[in-house]
Amino acid sequence: MTTSAALFGFSPSRKRGNNPNAIGTNEYPIASGYGANIFTGDLVRINAGNLEVITTTTEVVQGVFMGCRYVENGEQKFKAYFPSGTSTTDAYGIVADDPNQVFEVQADASVTAGDLYGSQNFGVVLGAGSTFTGKSGHGIDASTRTTGIAMVRTLDYVNEPGNQVDVSAERAFLKLNTRLVQHTDNFLTPIVSAPATITAYLLG
Repeated sequence: MTTSAALFGFSPSRKRGNNPNAIGTNEYPIASGYGANIFTGDLVRINAGNLEVITTTTEVVQGVFMGCRYVENGEQKFKAYFPSGTSTTDAYGIVADDPNQVFEVQADASVTAGDLYGSQNFGVVLGAGSTFTGKSGHGIDASTRTTGIAMVRTLDYVNEPGNQVDVSAERAFLKLNTRLVQHTDNFLTPIVSAPATITAYLLG
């Protein structure tokens, strides 16, 4: 049900054009001792050649974190999240980085039919994830709807029981299908930090 907010991050659902959801991923290095948790479903970026979770909503993203592998004290580990400050070797994050990937994500407040089908962009809530489940706390910030540049664009809503846009109680925290507007592949110039004027970098 979507009558309550339970933000779970970005979950790959399909490809643009309803193509099969192959969830193309690539691995990116994580620096040993990196000082933040990275949870499954978090939006991530590249900084100086290493993977990091984004810290502002204006950053350009590489994709969505899907788990990691690393060696700790000589033991190979596979986890749903990367624990902050872990001293590791051979640490890699698995990232859903296809710019055509569609992601399911929940809004933190009411979204209506007028916000769907590519008519609005939204910023994101960078909520904390769970070290128990490994899941993200990222979600859609419903108050940021705009026709200007923002992190994601709505495509449609997730058509499942309890998540109907025409039922007021169910659209209170609607789950949406979205694409990443601020994906690195949508920019002319490689970016390793948040640009001062993000519109200057967008592809035409």
